[in-house]
Parts: sequence; C-alpha cells; structure tokens
Amino acid sequence: MEVVGYLNHADLLLEDENGVAVIGGGHYVLSLGDHVYFKHAIDHEPTRISVQISFASSAHQNLHEDEIQMKFEGCRESFKQYIQVTTVH
Repeated sequence: MEVVGYLNHADLLLEDENGVAVIGGGHYVLSLGDHVYFKHAIDHEPTRISVQISFASSAHQNLHEDEIQMKFEGCRESFKQYIQVTTVH
C-alpha cells in the first residue's frame, strides 16, 4: 500500500487498488509515496502488524522491517464511516 495522506495523531492513510488502511506507531518517519507491505500480525498483539517499508526517496530500492499498529483497514466507503466516528465534531 502507498502512503497517500496524513491524519490526526501522526496516523497515516494508505491506499491501494483493494482499499485503504490507517496505521500508526511505527519506528520510521514515512512520507507520501512510501510503500508499506503487510506481512503478518504479531501473535501477542493482534493489532500490531509486522511490515516492510520502502521509501520513495530511495526509489523503493531497499526494504526495512518495522512493526505498526493497524487502526483501520477496509473499503473506501467504510473509511468514510470510520472518519466520521473517530473525528471530534
């Protein structure tokens, strides 16, 4: 998935042809255009996901291991509902 936006509390919006995801809590600072590849959930924490990251600034030449927190994953329509529910009005 590709980083396509920034949300509240340093969360990132990712998108690909299958849908969108909201992630946070990684060790790397990600920028627009970086790619995040989901590997597997961490056994003791189901919302923690092992990922590989490639940076647009290095033309996606290297993969870096990290762990992130998955806050949302789904279709674009479900994402609209997620934003409405999690945004303070």
